[in-house]
Amino acid sequence: MRKGGLGLFVTTFLGAWVSLALAQDGGEMLIGGHEDLLFQEISSVYAASKYEQKVTEAPSRVSIVTAEEIRHYGYRSFAEILRGICGFYTSYDRNYSYIGVRGFGVPGDYNTRVLMLVDGHRLNDNIYEGAPIDTSFGLDLDLIRRVEVVRGPSSSLYGSNAFFAVINVITKKGRDFEGVETSIAAGSHESYQGRLSYGQRYQNGIEVLLSGTYYDSDGNNSLYYREFDDPATNNGVFEDGDDDQFENGFAKIAYGDWQLTGLYSDREKGVPTAPWGVEFNDSGTRTWDKRLFADLNYLHLAAESTEISVRLFYDRYWYDGDYAYDYGPPPDIVTNRDEAFGEWWGTEMQVSRQLFDVHRLSVGGEYRDTLSQEQRNFDVYGLWLDTDSDIDSWALFGQDEWSLADNLLVNIGIRHDHYESFGGSTNPRLALIYSLLTDTTFKLLYGEAFRAPNVYELDYHDGYATTKPNPNLDPEEITSLEFIWEQRFSPNMRTGASVYWNEIKNLIAYTVDTSDGLLFFDNVDDAEAYGLELTFEGKWQAGWQTNCSYTYQHAENSATDARLVNSPRHLAKVGLLTPSWLHLVRAGLEFQYESDRKTVAGDETDEVLLTNLTVVSTGLVPGLTISAGVYNLFDVTYDVPGSEEHNQDMIRQDGQTFRLKIDYLL
Repeated sequence: MRKGGLGLFVTTFLGAWVSLALAQDGGEMLIGGHEDLLFQEISSVYAASKYEQKVTEAPSRVSIVTAEEIRHYGYRSFAEILRGICGFYTSYDRNYSYIGVRGFGVPGDYNTRVLMLVDGHRLNDNIYEGAPIDTSFGLDLDLIRRVEVVRGPSSSLYGSNAFFAVINVITKKGRDFEGVETSIAAGSHESYQGRLSYGQRYQNGIEVLLSGTYYDSDGNNSLYYREFDDPATNNGVFEDGDDDQFENGFAKIAYGDWQLTGLYSDREKGVPTAPWGVEFNDSGTRTWDKRLFADLNYLHLAAESTEISVRLFYDRYWYDGDYAYDYGPPPDIVTNRDEAFGEWWGTEMQVSRQLFDVHRLSVGGEYRDTLSQEQRNFDVYGLWLDTDSDIDSWALFGQDEWSLADNLLVNIGIRHDHYESFGGSTNPRLALIYSLLTDTTFKLLYGEAFRAPNVYELDYHDGYATTKPNPNLDPEEITSLEFIWEQRFSPNMRTGASVYWNEIKNLIAYTVDTSDGLLFFDNVDDAEAYGLELTFEGKWQAGWQTNCSYTYQHAENSATDARLVNSPRHLAKVGLLTPSWLHLVRAGLEFQYESDRKTVAGDETDEVLLTNLTVVSTGLVPGLTISAGVYNLFDVTYDVPGSEEHNQDMIRQDGQTFRLKIDYLL
């Protein structure tokens, strides 16, 4: 969408409110006054403190996305889930998807400032430290029970990468299936997906969940880029190079206090944007990402309100990239090969205990042993990069939740991390949580966090053809202050507001060395951001459900006061679920507004308003669910900023697409 988007959003926003008001006409509110009657799945959160606690008592601003919302809004990727959450936005360069949060979406960053967990297991790899949110995510969305989004710095509990947010994906259990479920889906661009899952809880106490998924898409078979509009480069049209395939496997076995979880994913993606100066319109440029982990977790509730948690894990990550270059003399097209392999294991332990009815004390530690951090780059002319790092780390942390009065909580936490590469980092967190009334909560939060430079940022180069390393990088640091108001107006309506301020030092970003024209990572000038977030959630007995949010975010370079690249000032979102018609059909409607973003070249993208519509049918046949979704309903044309490796200053996003999905529980 071009101009007038804000006005259209306001009209849509008001229309949604009118619809909700009409939905109450003659309808009786749900009664009882208990949060778990209406918000049963969001009455508690684990990731904020590494133990279950009420959302109102968590030392952070928390959002929850439930399995019901994932299904009825028709989300196809984890990026789409995040795009519906207050304060989050995404970018897609037709290879990977990237997270923006609270005004920070630094181009060239592989989501290193957000920590991604699956059932508490760290999903960020040990090469790029990236959090996958596209088809490389590795977990079928149908297996998600809920997603916990904890905003703000959380290095006091989780260490590096817990910079802007921690996202914990809680998976379903065998009891959620009680049998075999199959799923097939088809959509735009010749996209097909199939899943087979088995879940069961046996009488002997063993609970099993096994699932496998396969996906294949041709992608958009004709993409136009004006930067390549020349007869020598097919007049700027890239054909048949946007394909995407993956296969995933997930297993979870639980017995008593023990749980064993495993995940494997393998994704291949064609890259049609010709980054890094590769040959345009050559389908040989593509990337592969593989992930594997096994996680054994012991969680025991002992006497005297003592909770003991021990985790042992093993991880592998593979990356391969083929980049087609035209070097001139025969052979005309030469494939430059990138390879990365990471392998590590580790353990975590935490003991939490209630003391004297006013303290909940938690202490713990973590150790990660790096077995391999390999990076290679080569072609027929030589081996340009061959490194294998070994950066181990350990950490100790403690946290005390102290009830000073019936309506006043103090949460104090601190963690010290030690890395073999640069030494130590100590990060505290302090939260004052005051319940003025039963349904009114105020939170004042202070936190610090760090992000260690990863081996890709430190060591990578391609023979100094386009990039070079920087072994002298320092860790990024953030100091954050936030004030939160949370209000429940009735059992079925609640709202929240937060005002935050972030100061970042030693921000790591991709930049160009003007002396030689090479790209490298550097600690650029410090950055500062402040903003406002408003949310509203409501449910009605008739079946209407809504979540609305508005975000203002102002992020700038501290030295120059220049606005940061890829940072929209305004985000506004409305999600609306209708009642079930005849208990058979329910619709989910989303409106997502975003103001302009600054690009690397200093230009600006246009504001945009996107609309998504999904209709879900259940009950026609026992166990059968049919859903149909249309995304970017009005076929809006819009762009997001490219990165330094792209010739394109802006990258065109998908127009209208659709998906038809059928699930059947045998």
